[in-house]
Amino acid sequence: MAGSNESPGRDIGHDTPSPKRPAPRGTAFYPRKRAVTACQVCRARRTKCDNRKPACSFCLKTGATCIQSPTDLSSFDPASLKILERLDDVENLIRLLPAQNESDSLSNCAIGDRSHREHSSEGRIPAVPGQTRSGLSSVLPERPEDVLAWPVFANADSGRTQMKRDVMQLSSQGDPAVPGAPSPTDLASLLEDMPQRAGTLIENFFCYVHVKNPILDEAATRRLISTTIVEGVDWSPASCLTLLVCALGSIASPFVAHEGLTRDSPAYCNGRALFHAAERRLGACIGSGDLVAAQCLFLSGVYMMCVFQPRKAWKFFNLSLAACQEFPCLQQSPLEIVPRYHGRHGDGVPDDCHDADGDRERILQQALYWSSWKSERELRGELYLPDFRLADADRGLYPAFFPTPPSRQDKEPPADSLSPKARHEAAAWYFYLAEISLRRLSSSICAEMLSLRQAHQDDDSFLGAVALAVPMWEMQAQRWVDSLPSLLSLDTPAAFEDDICRFVLRGHLINLFELIYWPFVTAVVAGCGASPVPGRINDAQLQQCNGMSQDPGERPGEAPFVLRLASKGLETHARRILVNEPGFRHRHHGTWYMIRSCTRSALILVASAICLSPCRRGAEGEGSPEILVWPEGWRDSVTRVLRLLAYWEPEVPDLWRARRELEHGLSMPIEQQMG
Repeated sequence: MAGSNESPGRDIGHDTPSPKRPAPRGTAFYPRKRAVTACQVCRARRTKCDNRKPACSFCLKTGATCIQSPTDLSSFDPASLKILERLDDVENLIRLLPAQNESDSLSNCAIGDRSHREHSSEGRIPAVPGQTRSGLSSVLPERPEDVLAWPVFANADSGRTQMKRDVMQLSSQGDPAVPGAPSPTDLASLLEDMPQRAGTLIENFFCYVHVKNPILDEAATRRLISTTIVEGVDWSPASCLTLLVCALGSIASPFVAHEGLTRDSPAYCNGRALFHAAERRLGACIGSGDLVAAQCLFLSGVYMMCVFQPRKAWKFFNLSLAACQEFPCLQQSPLEIVPRYHGRHGDGVPDDCHDADGDRERILQQALYWSSWKSERELRGELYLPDFRLADADRGLYPAFFPTPPSRQDKEPPADSLSPKARHEAAAWYFYLAEISLRRLSSSICAEMLSLRQAHQDDDSFLGAVALAVPMWEMQAQRWVDSLPSLLSLDTPAAFEDDICRFVLRGHLINLFELIYWPFVTAVVAGCGASPVPGRINDAQLQQCNGMSQDPGERPGEAPFVLRLASKGLETHARRILVNEPGFRHRHHGTWYMIRSCTRSALILVASAICLSPCRRGAEGEGSPEILVWPEGWRDSVTRVLRLLAYWEPEVPDLWRARRELEHGLSMPIEQQMG
């Protein structure tokens, strides 16, 4: 019976091992140690530590220094320890990098993540260790978006931060639907009426569009269009070219200072319908390597610029430039191209021009290449294209040759002796070559300015070197003006101009002078908002300006020449608005650029008034001469730009952002209008 009193469980327990608590999951892989958490004082006393931060209770009570390990690694698994080790390595590498100065950090914060993703740093001056900036933020003109990142605009409320980033970034979406736009059935009726409409549209195209980019043989193009109209529109590049010429001719108008073509007008709607028809035929042009296909791609970009679709325009210009790479005139090495196109007769004229029966095809190929190249390059510098960043060094480059004119004469014939057609063709090519030569001069000055910056890392010596070069650059610009033929002479006052070619050349000349004076404007304006007293040039900046070499005839009491050149720069910005005002409502290839450049000038005028007016007031109060001269009527100039933005805002909705920023600047308590 005794055996029966034994518990069955005990019998089982004698036969099997006693049960144990299951081991924690992962113990075999991550052996853990007991964490040491006491501070060093409590550990020395061998007492319990409550581990309060930043000091435990005992250390706080006794006044002892509580030293606790910031991170106890004993409880970490091997993988975590390895990660921490790698992070320590990364931290050590970062500490080895040269620290950037504080102003660079502030500038990068102001620009925001756009600087990381895109190329908003273009034209900005690299940081120099140990250098204190005087406010010089860039050596080349910046986009309006970047001007809004200047410290003078940094005091804006956070609600306008996104507006500053998006300002002037015109919508990249498709052309929105317009009430009354032609439907496909309307397009069919347009094509049926093409024989009646084509004459006027073609004439508009060659008078108001082609004159700025003479990439077509006018006589041959007229014959091609006539043949296409008679035989009917098909899916060939020739039909595509016909539709593009008619589309551009529909939205083109004479250059007059009155109400322009609006997007709800019948002519605009017809042009849009014709372009959509041409757009369906561009697929064949992309795969083709002939001249007509490349011309279609370029004209598509021109149309997109006229309707404010810059990103789509850039794609077409890029495709056109890519198509040009197959042209025979570009298949040679630079050593072969330069002698051929610059001539060996000592007159600077390409050799082939001495042959009256030169290859017309090659002439058109050269013209199309130059138009595609400069259009793509200009637009790429204005857009944010992460994979197609326009480096500073690239802004000083240009093709090695001029396009060959259709004919050459030793002397410019009198304008009265030319037939209307000959006068028209001569004006187009004179304008074309004048624009290209000015572009090359601008590129050359860009390259020289960047070279000076590389040689002079600190701001004051750089400004001094640039100031010494300014007279030479001004002389080169004047030589370009003097070299213009009578058909394009800029001696006529701008207010009486009715010629689109002269209007465009005046605008390009203003751009050149803006480039020349840009470093001085940014030196005295861009960094003012970061000075100890908002809106005032600090003493260090004035000492730098006064310490620089002056002109031989400059008296000690006169203003530093850096500020005098900055005054010239401000006058250039005010003059740009005045020169461009006759074309404020004219729709053409360059309207988008004009809006942006005038907006930049208006922003700079407002910024200079906000940040420099206290400096001027202080100088006047002490009886000292004015150190900076503001353009007369600068507020009227800014108001004109506000009207410009308001006019195009229905078509380009994002312009309201720039307009609101300018209105905000004018509403600030600026010294009584300062002229």
